[in-house]
Amino acid sequence: MVWENELNERKRTILKSIIDNYIESAQPVGSRTIARKHDLGLGSATIRNEMADLEELGYITQPHTSAGRIPSDKGYRFYVDNLMQVQSLAQEEMMRIRKAMDERIEEINKLFRKASHIISKITGYTSVVVSPQLSRTRIQSIQLLKIDEKSILVVVVAGGGIVKNKLIHHDQVVEEAQLAKLTQAANLFLADKTIGQMTMPVAVELQREINIPAEVILAILESVDECIRKIETVDIYLEGVTNILNYPEFSDLIKAREVLDLLSEEDVISDMVRSAAKKHQVDFRIGSENQIDEMKDLSVITTSYGVEGKNVGTIGVIGPTRMTYGKVVSSIQYIRELLNKEILRLIGDDP
Repeated sequence: MVWENELNERKRTILKSIIDNYIESAQPVGSRTIARKHDLGLGSATIRNEMADLEELGYITQPHTSAGRIPSDKGYRFYVDNLMQVQSLAQEEMMRIRKAMDERIEEINKLFRKASHIISKITGYTSVVVSPQLSRTRIQSIQLLKIDEKSILVVVVAGGGIVKNKLIHHDQVVEEAQLAKLTQAANLFLADKTIGQMTMPVAVELQREINIPAEVILAILESVDECIRKIETVDIYLEGVTNILNYPEFSDLIKAREVLDLLSEEDVISDMVRSAAKKHQVDFRIGSENQIDEMKDLSVITTSYGVEGKNVGTIGVIGPTRMTYGKVVSSIQYIRELLNKEILRLIGDDP
């Protein structure tokens, strides 16, 4: 980073001590606290002078008349780029995660929801899992079920156990045998086709095979198309939204409400998390680095998941800038690897 050579080893050590203490206590950190809690071989006066330099350089700030200091966004950025130690997960935590992820889940949507729930529980922050774009996932089957004389349920099953359905109503009489023949023809026609290949011109070929009124065929094809578009839609799995209220930075009700309102806007959160994520890397957006004003007191940590670079989705954690960065990084990296294995099991080579 541009500031990498701006700080000597002593200033780096003191800055790391300030940030570690503030993350732990949420209280401004003074020179006496640093001298007492960390064996730096420096007196309070020396530490105080170094802290004054760090403040002048913009790495820490004085929140009020207290003698203590807190990290600035610049300080946190230097910390995650140069000073942060990724904390290894405890064996007990890894066992909890593995146990939860080892539950046999046969639907990929449930897998994403489970992963988001685990991340939120382990970190104590808000978690986001954004599903991949599934246009290359293969359609496994289409089922047409006669509900009554004028109602048909269209069911589309895709790889990973993804199921979407649509109920259609019509004014024509359709015999069970006709519907069964159309179902069989549709499934034969769709063999080895991906969702992206299931276009309306291709599907219209089915109409020539079956003697069913055109308006019914059209309604069925439109319903299949709608189900496919639902499968292709990116889903968002948000957990632990109210966890933000557990942190003193958000004890102000107005401030807390603004953040909660923002976190309820799933499209905004999805766009923010997906734009931040970099393939195979962990990305940090700290405080003012976020483009949204309501995020100025929050940090967002993201990474991507997927199978061999395909079917890529995003994992994100949102919390106060006073976040346990090292713990969050180790958590999402570990869960990402488990998630990749489960996606491979469910979807295989079809992403």
